[in-house]
Amino acid sequence: MAKAVTKATANPAAYTRKRVSLALEHVERGEDMIERGRVPGRGIEFADTRTPGLILRITPTASTFMLKTEHATVRLGEASRITVEQARDQATLARISLKRGRDPRRQVAAFEASLGDSGDQSSAAEVAAAVDDTPAQTEADRRAHGPWLWRDLVDEFLVAKLPKLKGTYRAQYESYLRHQAFDRIRDRLVSDIRIKDLEGVRNSVLKSNTASAAHRVVQQGKEAMSWAWKFNAGVSGLDAFEYEWWLRWSIDYASGKRDHVPRIEELARTLALAERHRSLGQTEHATGTGTLAMLWLTVLTGQRTYQTSILRHDRLYPLDGMPGWVSANWTGVEMKGGKSGSRPHALPLPPQATAVLKRLWAELDEPSPWACPSVRGEGHAHQSAVNKLLWRLEGLDQYGDPKPGRANLLALHGIEPWTPHDARRTIGSFLGDRRLGGAASAILSHKEGKDENEKERTAAVTRLHYDRGQRMALKAEGMEMWVTAVLDAYERERAALALLPVPAPPPRTKRKPAAPRRKEAA
Repeated sequence: MAKAVTKATANPAAYTRKRVSLALEHVERGEDMIERGRVPGRGIEFADTRTPGLILRITPTASTFMLKTEHATVRLGEASRITVEQARDQATLARISLKRGRDPRRQVAAFEASLGDSGDQSSAAEVAAAVDDTPAQTEADRRAHGPWLWRDLVDEFLVAKLPKLKGTYRAQYESYLRHQAFDRIRDRLVSDIRIKDLEGVRNSVLKSNTASAAHRVVQQGKEAMSWAWKFNAGVSGLDAFEYEWWLRWSIDYASGKRDHVPRIEELARTLALAERHRSLGQTEHATGTGTLAMLWLTVLTGQRTYQTSILRHDRLYPLDGMPGWVSANWTGVEMKGGKSGSRPHALPLPPQATAVLKRLWAELDEPSPWACPSVRGEGHAHQSAVNKLLWRLEGLDQYGDPKPGRANLLALHGIEPWTPHDARRTIGSFLGDRRLGGAASAILSHKEGKDENEKERTAAVTRLHYDRGQRMALKAEGMEMWVTAVLDAYERERAALALLPVPAPPPRTKRKPAAPRRKEAA
């Protein structure tokens, strides 16, 4: 067997490509990688050297034969249902159909389905030959006149849906409808999709992600199907169905209500740990200044991570009559991630809080307009930075999964895992116990009562600390008490940590020696 040739790529989102003479061993290797969760990156494509355009695509959730040509990509079937030789035959027939201006997708889908039912290749070939291969269409013509493929439905649905969502939620919403598990039906006609196909998508997400992610995939997939059935039945191919059969697509899942209230000592100990362990591995980037500033702002102010991530220096105003105090301000649109109609928010920061931030900002080589600058470029740190930092301290990777060899620092130091939203509960509980519940509500920008007057709801963002509706005096009283308690606890925790030896970093993973380069043919 010829040695595989790997095509290097600088794009981490691309598939790893290897040219091989496809055989059963590649199918088995792919199934083993999927089973063990060892599929690298987006996936691997084994390109067949015997049949032009034939590839075996291995993703974390599926192993599929595909035909890739200059003008079209055709799904030939799952590797668990058709053999390598059958895939070669179907690729050859599909290429001939494409050259004749025909669309082979219906025929190859019929072959796969019939073969899976009967196991008889001759019978499956007869069934496929009886299917009318409709003339090939352009993408634009298919979108306009149908019949839609699954990817068409998703694209058209997102065009209609995304503008109705909050700006910060759009990318997350879209990511679930474009989950890799949908690759198995991506090029299938919507009219041909059945409940077993959708359940296969659900089960793949359950295997590769979490029940919560699978729940979102199911709910949004059903929403997309129902939208097409109601508003685009003809072009989508769903006009033949009298009821929404896909609503049977479900998952046994119930979201739990989180009510964890971390102790102030746990929050302070986390801050001390994050500062002590800026680097958690020899091959990883150290925690950036912006991420650490966001963690401090999360604990000291209780604001949501989106608000802390976009805070600018020009939104920090000195407070008259209060030396050293500044007022941090956000517009109504910026509150709660861009939802229109929200009330502007101003929050007084005591001198000891800004002193912590100035200590971190002094680490920067160049000044930044952002309170939480990104380590990449001139923008601000992403709102997910704090969650990912907490995951790293918990011994998890960037996806929230356990990372081999990484210590769980939170568990080692008696800290129950917490989220940024949990810190808000701690502030509310702390000030509530001291009969400052009103200050806590004002600091956290909780919704006011129905008797709030119109003037308070329409305060301008500039110099909000002058607006009586912002209740700055009450907020300042609560902030001074809370920040003082956090910093006192932080100093105690930092001193206690200093008595412990710093653990040795994990050993650097030894890299395999580079393979010798193949000499180019003369």
